[in-house]
Amino acid sequence: MQRDFEDDVCIEQGILRTVKDFSLVLSSQNIEHSVLQNEFGPWEIHVKEKELYAAQTQIALYKQENPDWERETIALPMLRPSTQPLWLLLIPVVCTFFQFKNPHITDFGLANASKILKGEWWRLFTAQTLHSGDYHLVSNLVSGFLVFSLISFRMPLSRIAPFIILAAALANLETAFIMKNYRALGFSTTVFASLGALATLEVRVLKRETLWRRVVPWFAVFLLAVFMGVGNETGKVDILGHFLGLIMGMLAGFAPPKKWLYWGEPLGKFDVFIVFAIYVFFAAMWAMAIR
Repeated sequence: MQRDFEDDVCIEQGILRTVKDFSLVLSSQNIEHSVLQNEFGPWEIHVKEKELYAAQTQIALYKQENPDWERETIALPMLRPSTQPLWLLLIPVVCTFFQFKNPHITDFGLANASKILKGEWWRLFTAQTLHSGDYHLVSNLVSGFLVFSLISFRMPLSRIAPFIILAAALANLETAFIMKNYRALGFSTTVFASLGALATLEVRVLKRETLWRRVVPWFAVFLLAVFMGVGNETGKVDILGHFLGLIMGMLAGFAPPKKWLYWGEPLGKFDVFIVFAIYVFFAAMWAMAIR
């Protein structure tokens, strides 16, 4: 049965995480309510007028017993454990596992400038899934998990993952145009693209700050990239690929709607579809590579 919300009263509004906490409080007291997002972005809790006093009382008690609740902020995401990065990291793990078992497939998938420019464009994507050794793989997985966790705190990772993957591919393409003898592989370009995207997400959230305060995330990830950029790619330092990945990722950070960043966006069936589509896409890229 569909509920009629016309007579409901809005008692709280804010970011999704905070509103979900209030919703749990009301649910624990069996107070009927609804969580909705208004057209401007904020999430709201609505209750029937007859439940108004009880709902306000319970939320007031929650605020009193949890004085730190107001410190929740839409800026500066906190690093919290998240399972969201695991589905994305599974791609290089599985592909690298098969690579180590069948080393000959490396030549079919690495980013080879001459072959890319001759039309083997799928290498722009398959190269992201290969690694030169155990240390190379583990270092990319650890750094990737940290960056992806920060992004998933801001918004569902699946909503921006396609743009990050595309950004890394464009970085590989640009590097191939610049360096005719370019040969590289590894998930690190994707990690750098995600780092750039994260910085842009934070810049967009800080729109009310001064210009200098707003560009701090870009400046911070640039300095971080300088320290991370000495990673090893097939025996050579891929500084150019990493730097271009960072720049392309910064552009990818403009793709998500702004209200997702301010007010939160819940995971849904659409996210499952995106994850499945990305798996199918990489499977298709490898099918083209080894055909």
